[in-house]
Amino acid sequence: FLGLFQIVSLPFFARGPPSVGVPDGPMWEWYYVTFLHHWAGFVGMIYAINYPITNLLLAKIESMEITSSILAKGTVGLALACAFGLWTSGPFTTDRYAFDLTHPYFGFLPILTYVYFRNIRKTLRERHIAIFKSLGAITLELYLLHHHFFLSSHGTTILVILPGYPKCNLILIGVILVNMARLMHRVTTVFCETLVPSENDTLSIRTVLILGGLAGGFYAMAAGMQSMGMVNMGSIGAVIIACGFLLYQSIIEMTWEEYRHTGGSKLKSTKHEPPVAKFSPPLIGAMLVFLLGTSWHLLALVGATATDRPLPAQCDAVVNDGIWAPVNACSEYQRGHDYRDAGIGSYYRDCDDITNLQWGWRSTTPASHCRFHSRDTVTLQNKLNQQTLVFIGDSMVQQLFYAVCRAVGDTTAGMYDATIPEHGDVRKTIGNIRLEYKWAPLAHDQSTKVKEIRTKTALKSAANPIDLLILGGGTLDRLHIWATDENPETNKEEISKLAKEIEAINEKLNVRTVWCTPTTVNSPALGTEEKRNQMNELVISETRKLYADLGVENAASFVLDGPSYSSDRAGESYDGIHYPSSVYDAAAQIMANAFDWLILSSGEAIRENFEPPVLGTMGNPLLGMMMMCFGLIGLLFFDGYFGFSYLSTLLVRNSGNRQTMMLAVMPNDLYEEAFAPYHQYLKLPMLFYNPDSASDRARGISVGKNHVGRSRALSQRQPSSTIEDSDILSLLDNSTAAGPKSTTSETLSRRSRSGDESAVSFRLD
Repeated sequence: FLGLFQIVSLPFFARGPPSVGVPDGPMWEWYYVTFLHHWAGFVGMIYAINYPITNLLLAKIESMEITSSILAKGTVGLALACAFGLWTSGPFTTDRYAFDLTHPYFGFLPILTYVYFRNIRKTLRERHIAIFKSLGAITLELYLLHHHFFLSSHGTTILVILPGYPKCNLILIGVILVNMARLMHRVTTVFCETLVPSENDTLSIRTVLILGGLAGGFYAMAAGMQSMGMVNMGSIGAVIIACGFLLYQSIIEMTWEEYRHTGGSKLKSTKHEPPVAKFSPPLIGAMLVFLLGTSWHLLALVGATATDRPLPAQCDAVVNDGIWAPVNACSEYQRGHDYRDAGIGSYYRDCDDITNLQWGWRSTTPASHCRFHSRDTVTLQNKLNQQTLVFIGDSMVQQLFYAVCRAVGDTTAGMYDATIPEHGDVRKTIGNIRLEYKWAPLAHDQSTKVKEIRTKTALKSAANPIDLLILGGGTLDRLHIWATDENPETNKEEISKLAKEIEAINEKLNVRTVWCTPTTVNSPALGTEEKRNQMNELVISETRKLYADLGVENAASFVLDGPSYSSDRAGESYDGIHYPSSVYDAAAQIMANAFDWLILSSGEAIRENFEPPVLGTMGNPLLGMMMMCFGLIGLLFFDGYFGFSYLSTLLVRNSGNRQTMMLAVMPNDLYEEAFAPYHQYLKLPMLFYNPDSASDRARGISVGKNHVGRSRALSQRQPSSTIEDSDILSLLDNSTAAGPKSTTSETLSRRSRSGDESAVSFRLD
């Protein structure tokens, strides 16, 4: 409402047009990601604040008699399980976008439920998985580095070092990520202890101010370099070397004195840093940066580049060169082989023990940068966002139109439907993608349709400007026009006109065009004698050559070669002309790879009239109020489980007589007792807390006159005892009589050995 999010984020995330990986713009992408977790930090901090009370509460409950303990734990566990069940049957079952809208408000429930049941028994708390403990120390570093060492393609795919070996690649990337996270953790720890020491506030404040200034300076430098067009490998390398040298010198100046006093006799006698130690590390670092940049450049020259980069235009010479490979989803070796040699791997997900034929591309040299691969629905939707594609041609082009519709998300496209005209125009809108098919079986019809589109586009009377025009034909020309000697000449004239129209719409209106040559004809499957004479494969091959000689292929921006993807499966053509849907799906994948150079700027949906979604539209005020209420309950009532802990008092009632009384444990009764040791350790003002009354009342132990008298006597005998001592003695049930010389450390030692009444250590495996 106030626009605070945009004000805070604007210096870092521009409210600009979309690009690869951010189809709705950088600002919306940042808002979307932060929205998913914007309550997680508050929930975690509230739990951490109440951790001492939650810790002590569980110890108190476990000190009760077995029946009361089970009832107290079971009531809280049942309530959390019911809340978790409602989440799994409600928000968790919704689709992705509906789930994202509710995730910030309900995402903490499964974690909270797991933490409770994971630590409900002392036996569970005493055991843990060591690897999770080790990883828990570097979770922050893992989170920060996984975008750089694990993910690629703007977070949509895993970084590939060993292509074709997905499991080995995953293990290798995981090892690199974990080791880099451990290294960063050690470096961060050393820097924090050196530059931001907890015992030196002056140095810490100065370091924070310097780091803030450096961050602002680097941001200004990056903005200036970007505005002047100086962002390249050379300038970035020079900046890294210069800034690294300054950073090294700054750290040395700040830490040299301390290092000199802690070193040997030679260092103590040296007032200034030796020249070798002063200049050798920056020089070594500069050499490493230079070698790294040179290596990257050489690798790029031989073909090592980002897998998500668009294919270059020279790949049109080999994009039609592919094979139909047998794929057995149950064979890991076969899947790896097909991925490495043919780029197949995104068609199948499950093992069905059936060998299928899938389209793939032949291997190309790495230096060509032609990494053909099947494009999934999300990739194509991003590529064709805000695009208009028009298909003009015969039934073969119509099937290709349906295949493209399926590729961008319409799974029902091309299904048999008697209510749809067999030879009619079709329009579809899938998201922001507009697709249109125009029936034009003959060359004359196609040239007329192209001319009509060119005229409307030139006069700006078309509803939507065309971004890509796909044409095809030739088969029906041979059947219906080449019956006499005069008609072939007329057909040749129409083909020449078609070539001129394609060239005109290409040059004058900058509309890219694709020409689809006829697929291989299964001559024996043709239904009539006339078709077998006029439309057999030998005749159609002459037609393909005729269209090429008359300039149609030269006029088009790209040629989709029909026989390349259909000749190996000609036997599956049931009527001699048409093929199963999978064949046309392969043609759509060939064209999808060609989109990289056919659709340039608009392929990334960069439009002048682009309007990003309105920030704040994902929020839900009612659910936000619910989270605020939960947060206030956790803060004001001192409950790490946001009110669920109070349910333990429902079945644990006052029982017994006046001499022996069992009372329910309330979290708000444990504040002083839980935080008194922390005040003692941090040397904060002590809490006014009566250990006998508060602790005994909360724990429900027997409080008698003798017990109170003994505590008072003990208090008189130990005038120097602290509240910490009383707190620990109360936790130990005052069963251990401390002498006058007992110290706090000895009492703490007794507390650590006190069994069930000791502090509970929560673990999250």
